[in-house]
Amino acid sequence: MIDTSISALRKLRPEHDSAIFWFRDDLHQPVAISPMGMTTIQKHHAWGYHVAAEQTSLPPSKGAYVKIFKGRVYLGFALIDDQAEIADRAEKFNELLDYCKTHWDDFYRGYIAEVCAGLDTLAAVDTDRLSMRHLAEHLRRADDINRRNWEIHFILMYPADALYLGFEAFCKEHGLDEAGMIALLKGFHGMPAKTDEALWELAKAARAAGLDKVLLDAPAKEARAALEASAAGRDWLVHFDAFLAAYGNRISAAHLDVIFPTWREDPVPVFETVRSYFRRIDEGWDLAAQRQQVNREREAAIAAFEKTLAPADLAAFRDLLPVAQKVYAYQEDHGFYIDQGSTAALHYALMGCGRRLARCGLLWQPEDVFFLTFAELSEILDDLARNEKIGIYHHAPQVGPLVAERKEMWGTVPQLEAPLTVGAVPETMTDPIAIKVFGIIDEVLHPKGEKEVSKKLEGFAASPGVVEGRARVVLRFEDFPNVQAGEILVCPYTGTAWTPLFLKVAGVVTDTGGMLTHAAIAAREYGIPAVVGTWNATASIQDGDLIRMDGAAGTVEILASACA
Repeated sequence: MIDTSISALRKLRPEHDSAIFWFRDDLHQPVAISPMGMTTIQKHHAWGYHVAAEQTSLPPSKGAYVKIFKGRVYLGFALIDDQAEIADRAEKFNELLDYCKTHWDDFYRGYIAEVCAGLDTLAAVDTDRLSMRHLAEHLRRADDINRRNWEIHFILMYPADALYLGFEAFCKEHGLDEAGMIALLKGFHGMPAKTDEALWELAKAARAAGLDKVLLDAPAKEARAALEASAAGRDWLVHFDAFLAAYGNRISAAHLDVIFPTWREDPVPVFETVRSYFRRIDEGWDLAAQRQQVNREREAAIAAFEKTLAPADLAAFRDLLPVAQKVYAYQEDHGFYIDQGSTAALHYALMGCGRRLARCGLLWQPEDVFFLTFAELSEILDDLARNEKIGIYHHAPQVGPLVAERKEMWGTVPQLEAPLTVGAVPETMTDPIAIKVFGIIDEVLHPKGEKEVSKKLEGFAASPGVVEGRARVVLRFEDFPNVQAGEILVCPYTGTAWTPLFLKVAGVVTDTGGMLTHAAIAAREYGIPAVVGTWNATASIQDGDLIRMDGAAGTVEILASACA
């Protein structure tokens, strides 16, 4: 019932959708999807797949579908079977790759400039001062810009991933596996890295100003008030607010749902992160030094590999390496503008609508707007613009009960058994994107069971290193403050909002993802071991368990149970 209520159009019907392979998208949406999230960003996610596949002439498929089943989001993978069509698309796609090999900067920056222009347009609007009609128009504009940005996301992603795979093939042909190849690429300085550096500098500035005790003693929700009591605190808050203005669009949870607040709206996670860095400062750890070490390791790996190449191969390698490094950096950098920036922009527009409906008495609180669908909200706003008094009277008995019912159903989703795969599950997975990004390998297609408890787990060898430590199991963003320095993070997935945790944990283990997932890339940038795509880590490992992980082998072993 929850699926039809949220979106009858996009409800997954196993008996009718059996011709397509459906996979639960825990990587992007590991929790229940809201009605507004399903009818905006998830709708745009699928549309972006299809537009980009057509525009770039992606050879193997025309993009994935997105549907809802038991309150969870599923991706539907449908490959092209016609070999002649594949060959025709491959010829056009390779022309794009040839262009991108030498013009990636222009290709990437041109599209990102379009994204930024749209986001700047939305940011310039004060939704609280708009007329009802203009608010409805602003909402539709925000939705349209978000959809366009997801088109751009995949227009960039398809050639970027193809170039990455081409470089991987070259390296394998010359005796270097993927883990060794990635060592040649890490160490980029994109927007996520700048965000983390700015956070680190905030912590150092607080320590230098003697504000660490204030921040540690006051609950995070009361930190601002405590800091405003002193001149030093007020000076530091100027820098804190500048940080939020520049980097505060991070969503604290799944970035393909608009329901979650941003750092700008709720800065508690930022205060908690700054507080957690004081221990790292005391230990003598330094972010800049760590970055330099990653860069030195990259340059050493490049030099070592070059010594193994013949002169002709060396020339080819030096042509391929720069663009491979750039498209590897793209995997994280674009998320600042699209995944988090565009999600935040649409979220802010929707919150403006929620505040307006709350003032009209149609919603108990602004956040209830996320339990409406986009079409329902547009209808309500248009009616209020036509005649506000009648619109309120007309919708009052409809909106409240609907929101209450959906919130109640949404809360029951964790108790539903949503299967990992549905429909035409293939015998083997050949789609490289599904493997690299989502970690969908044959063992996942035909799993022993994601709920299976095991003492030894295997996954992708995402980032090298061996470490033993206590596990910290984090299932939701509200648990971030519980993570202590030196612990091993065990979680379903990570996104950009999780990156500050990487500065203090000793290693990362995830249920989902492949070698190009966020957890894998971020771990390599911070020089900590990572094993991703285990699929049953959070089912097997408990808070406080003593575990050993080997990021080069892709294994995790429980040495001692916390209960014991």
